Amino acid sequence: MTGTVDLSDTLAITSVTSWDKGRLNFYEDTDGTATELLEIPYTDRATQFAQDLRLTSDFGGPFNFILGAYFNREKVYNETTFEIGKDIDVDGNGVIDVDDCAAGLPLACLFRNSFDQVKKSYALYSDMSFEVSDRFTLRGGLRFTHDKGVQSNFESNALGVDGVLVANLIPSSRLEYSQENLSGKIGADYKVNPDVMVYGHYSRGYRAPSFNAQAFFDPSELSVAKAEKIDAFELGLKSQFADRRVTLNMAAFRYTYSNQQFINVDPASAAQTLLNIPRSRILGGEAELTVRATDMVTLRGGIGLLDTKIKRGTVSGVDVGGNRLSNAPKLTFTGGFDATVMDGSSGKLSVHGDLNYASNQYFEVLNIARLRQDSYVLLAGHIDWESADGRWNASVWGKNLTNKFYFTSRVDLLAGFGFDYNHVGTPRTYGVTVGMKF
Repeated sequence: MTGTVDLSDTLAITSVTSWDKGRLNFYEDTDGTATELLEIPYTDRATQFAQDLRLTSDFGGPFNFILGAYFNREKVYNETTFEIGKDIDVDGNGVIDVDDCAAGLPLACLFRNSFDQVKKSYALYSDMSFEVSDRFTLRGGLRFTHDKGVQSNFESNALGVDGVLVANLIPSSRLEYSQENLSGKIGADYKVNPDVMVYGHYSRGYRAPSFNAQAFFDPSELSVAKAEKIDAFELGLKSQFADRRVTLNMAAFRYTYSNQQFINVDPASAAQTLLNIPRSRILGGEAELTVRATDMVTLRGGIGLLDTKIKRGTVSGVDVGGNRLSNAPKLTFTGGFDATVMDGSSGKLSVHGDLNYASNQYFEVLNIARLRQDSYVLLAGHIDWESADGRWNASVWGKNLTNKFYFTSRVDLLAGFGFDYNHVGTPRTYGVTVGMKF
C-alpha cells in the first residue's frame, strides 16, 4: 500500500507498506538419477512486514532532499532434510529401517534440521543533492541501521528411513546478533553538454550478520557470520551521439570488501560453514553500446572486465590469499540485434538475436582446477509478431541454441562421497508464446 500526502507545493510525505506470507513444500530429486542417492525435501513458512516513511522536497532550487525511516520484520520457519541412499539395504535383511542408518551412516539416513528465525531491521536515511551550477551537481546521503536477529530451536538429527531417531547431531540451540552501522555515499556529476555526463562517487555498503541455515552434521557448523562491509569507488560516463542514435555508457570501479560472507563445504563430510573472508577486492570496468542503425534495426553490445583477488583469508586450513573470488569471470561480453522486418496493417514482425560470452571462472575460493568452468558462449533468439491494434502477440523463441553444456555451480565432495556436486546449465530450450491484451 502506497500513499502520498502533499504538505505543501514543495514537501510531500510518502508511506510504503508491504506484507507478505508464504509457504514452500518442495521435494527435490537432487541426484537426478533413478536411485535415491540424494533427495532433499524443503519446508518453509515465512511472514514479512516492511514500512517505509519518507519526506521528499521539490524546491525547484539548487537543494533537494529525501529523509526517511524504515522498518522490516521477517519471521521464518525452515525444515530441510538430506535423504542419503535411502533405498540402500545396508544390513541386507530386506527391510530398510533405523538399523540400516545406524550401520551405514550416512547411507540409509535422513539428516533433518529445523529452526525458527526472526530478523528485525530499523533504519534512518537521507539522500541530498545540490546543484552548484546548471552543469555541476553534488550528491550525498547517510544511513543509520540497527539490525537484530534471533535463530532459536535449531536442531539437527540423523533418522532412519522409518523416521526413528539414530543420533542427535546438533542439540537444540539459540543464536542471536545485534549490529549497528553508519554508511553513506558522496559524489558528483558534471554535464559536459546536454548529451554527455561524467560522474564519480564513493559509497560504504553494509550487509547484516547472517545465520548459517545449512548446519547439519556438527555443532561447529552453527555460527553467525560477521557483518560484511564494502568500500565502493566508481567513475563513469553516460553519453549520446549522432542525434541520439548512439548511446554509450561506461564505468570503472573498485570494491574493497571487509568480512565478505560465503558458504564453505567440507569435501570429506559435506559440512557447510558460514565464513568471513577478512579482506578481498574487485577491480573492474564495463561499457554498454546501443546503436540505432536505422529506424528498423538496433544493435546492442556490452563488455565487462573483472580482476578479483582475496587479500587475506583461510578456508579449511588453506591460505586462499591471492586466489580469485567465486563466480567472477575476467571477461564477459553481450551482443545482440533487434530488427523490424514488417510494420503495416497486418501487424509488426520483428527478429531478435542475443549472444552471451563468459570467460573461465571458479565456483569456490580454493580455486580447484578440476572444478573450474571453462569459457563458453550462449546463443538465443526470438521472432515476434504483434497485431496492428496491439491486442494480440505471438513469439517463437529459443535459448542456448547450440545446446552448450556448462555448469552454474560446482561443489567438491570427492574426498567423502566420491563425486562432485554440480548444477548444470539449462540445455537447448525452445517454445511458442501467444498473448492477448484486454
